[in-house]
Amino acid sequence: MGIILIPLFGVGIYLIYRFYSSNNAISYRITDHSITVRDSNVEQKMDLANIQKVEVSQKWIDKKFGLGLVTIRSDSNAIDMIGMENPQNLADTIMSAAKAERKRLADLNTNKSEPMKQSKPGRDDRIDYLTGLWQQGLISEEDYEKERKHFE
Repeated sequence: MGIILIPLFGVGIYLIYRFYSSNNAISYRITDHSITVRDSNVEQKMDLANIQKVEVSQKWIDKKFGLGLVTIRSDSNAIDMIGMENPQNLADTIMSAAKAERKRLADLNTNKSEPMKQSKPGRDDRIDYLTGLWQQGLISEEDYEKERKHFE
């Protein structure tokens, strides 16, 4: 009986290894601006600003272990994040990051539309600049005194 069980045990270990290695081949990278899913064959990238909906699905056994599937949807595509711990917390975090990114981009666009005002350097700044030129030897002491009189 032991001779029969040895090949079955070996096949079982091989199947567990294949399952484990195929699940570890998927990597997720979440940055300030995008989410990237990299599989052994495919790489998908989604900008946070394009995320419209984040869904969580869990089977009863997944709930026992605190795991789940997080699906991120945009207008054009969807990304499945498999086997995530605390999937509801992750989904809430992704949605809040997406809202913050959209707000950041909107603020950036409104700031670009307003012209930036150029301010002239103040009196003290100009004296400091002139003093720096004199200390470096780029202007003579006579020129320094002559220009400094304009600021008094």
